[in-house]
Amino acid sequence: MFSKLLLAYDGSENSKRALDVAVEIAASSGAHLHVIKVVDTATLVGLELDDRLIEELRGRAERDVREAIDVAGSRGVKAEGSVLVGDPVESVLQQADAIGADLIVTGSRGLSTLKRVLLGSVSMGIVTGSRRPVLVVK
Repeated sequence: MFSKLLLAYDGSENSKRALDVAVEIAASSGAHLHVIKVVDTATLVGLELDDRLIEELRGRAERDVREAIDVAGSRGVKAEGSVLVGDPVESVLQQADAIGADLIVTGSRGLSTLKRVLLGSVSMGIVTGSRRPVLVVK
């Protein structure tokens, strides 16, 4: 059914639940799992960002992706990952197109109604912007 899954991963609890679901789907369908984490520069616009801060965020992201790949591997699922920098929604959708993902899996952030109105959510942006099936895990 699925041959390529894309997991948008941020290391949060909901994201870890999404990882478990993605690994289960990949294991049962023989799919390859692509794990990505996006260093969100869209929310950092206007802040004084030095290279050290960007590298620290990238390093944390690389550790999170490595953790997810290790979890997948421990359950017999072939996985690879990457860290992207930019707007999370755009980056996830572009990566899904680039790899030809059959399914995008992401966690729900569970924002309050007010925060959702003011900030939107990455998962909602992925659902509305994707031409591919999207599974949002709570």
